[in-house]
Amino acid sequence: MVLFLLLLLPVLVPMAVSLVEDPAPGVTRTRAEARNMDCTRLTEAAAHDRYPGQFREPAPRGDFSETGVIVCKGRIMEPGERPRRDEALLSELSRSAAEIAESAIALGAQHADKTWLVDAFYPDPAVAAKLAFATKTALVERGRRVSDRVPILASGDILVVGRMPPNEAYPLACARYRAEASMGDDEVLLAVVLLDARETTLHAGLCTGGRWRWLR
Repeated sequence: MVLFLLLLLPVLVPMAVSLVEDPAPGVTRTRAEARNMDCTRLTEAAAHDRYPGQFREPAPRGDFSETGVIVCKGRIMEPGERPRRDEALLSELSRSAAEIAESAIALGAQHADKTWLVDAFYPDPAVAAKLAFATKTALVERGRRVSDRVPILASGDILVVGRMPPNEAYPLACARYRAEASMGDDEVLLAVVLLDARETTLHAGLCTGGRWRWLR
């Protein structure tokens, strides 16, 4: 009964959570159930504004710690109803996100003090959001400072990049982020990418200082 209610109602989970509240697969939630939840990270201030009365108002001068909130709610679509490619990727999402985060941290060891941005490029926006969220979580768990902001290309750049093959498009987009000041020198972008519609393997690359490097 408790699990049934959790799937119907939003589950508001602090970043520093107990085992029972953690939305990840574990003792209280199977992988299938976790994959069927949509989760979003919010700052404490945003959570207080969006859900008044359920979260305390942040102290005016801060409390010397950055507190976040994970908001989760069950998807309407049941497991098995997604396209097979989506199911294959989501079934291994935790492992894939961890591998991507670890590879990115190893390759970008010199960027430990920078703010990490994460973007996912996938045909289905809902799945893309899951990929990005899982990757952000994996980075946070490994001590990296992560922002929910993503760099944006100008409309003209989007038209040009959209006509190019992926192995050329992403390096160019990275260079344009720098040229258009869409990314700062104190930021690094980790992009999660599906290169071929026939694949069930995720690829990833790092963009920093206008330079692109493939991870996998």
